[in-house]
Amino acid sequence: MKLSYEVIVAAVSGDRQAIETVLKKYKPFILFLSMIAYQDEDGFERKLFSPDARQTLQKKLIEEIPKWKEICK
Repeated sequence: MKLSYEVIVAAVSGDRQAIETVLKKYKPFILFLSMIAYQDEDGFERKLFSPDARQTLQKKLIEEIPKWKEICK
């Protein structure tokens, strides 16, 4: 799914549905970045999903969308 120009303009304007569309587009990337690597007691690297990291990334994306105004000029 590609983001259309119209969706970007609507998201920059604060349209809630358009912002949800942007979040849906970036969901796989956000989920990937929400995986935190750590070493278990045996020294093996494990990955753990962090809901807090996901929420932080989503919030940051929502905060950055209004800055996309340069695209809309």
